[in-house]
Amino acid sequence: MEICFEGVGQTAATFQAEEGVQPGMAVTLTGSGAVGRGADGALPCGVALGRVRGGAAAVQIGGAARVSYSGAAAPEAGWQSLVCDGAGGVRVSGSGGLSCLVLAVDTQARTAVLKL
Repeated sequence: MEICFEGVGQTAATFQAEEGVQPGMAVTLTGSGAVGRGADGALPCGVALGRVRGGAAAVQIGGAARVSYSGAAAPEAGWQSLVCDGAGGVRVSGSGGLSCLVLAVDTQARTAVLKL
C-alpha cells in the first residue's frame, strides 16, 4: 500500500512570481506579496503549485507538500531545520533554518514530504 500525505490541509495563496519559478519548487519571499526561487540558505515560505501565469503563481503555504532535497544529509522523519538549496529544493540546515515536520522521505527520488 502506498502512503500519501500530499494535499492534506493544503492552504494556497497567489503571489507575484519571479522568473524561473517552477511547479514543485521551494520558494522564498522576495518582497511584499512576491516569491522567487529560494537562494541557498534562505528560509522557504512555501512550494509553487503551478506554472507562472501573467507574472503570478499559486504557492502552497500550509499543509503537506512534496519537495526535492539536496545535500549530503537527507532529511529525517520528524522535526528538521531546513533552508532553500538555491536549486528549487531544500536542504538540512545546521542551525537557523525553518523548523518543518518531515512526514516522509524518498531517498531514491531525493524528495521529502513536509508539513508547511
